[in-house]
Amino acid sequence: MPRGKPLTAKTRMKPVSAKKRAHKAAEKAQGAWEHMARVKALPCVICGAAPPSQAHHVTGDKMSRSDWRVISLCYSCHQGPQGYHAAKRSWVARNGPDYLYLDRVKELLTQR
Repeated sequence: MPRGKPLTAKTRMKPVSAKKRAHKAAEKAQGAWEHMARVKALPCVICGAAPPSQAHHVTGDKMSRSDWRVISLCYSCHQGPQGYHAAKRSWVARNGPDYLYLDRVKELLTQR
């Protein structure tokens, strides 16, 4: 049965700010974007789920957030009901602080 009206988005996408656009275009940022792409191609460091993964910015050690300090997490470990962003305290109690996995990511990257 054909639909009467075409589907439309419920909310508009937020425009990218000039500051963010300049950051993405900067040469320094290109290396960070490539690093995050390599991290996303790794399996999840928590459960070992096959790639692609999501790049989680490590924040647990109170250091400043950086595109170089990311770990690979699958959707359920990152944003799912028991994931880091949905239940941070229980996630940390179960898996430990997120910054402890930076060395594991570095190890996986050097094996590739």
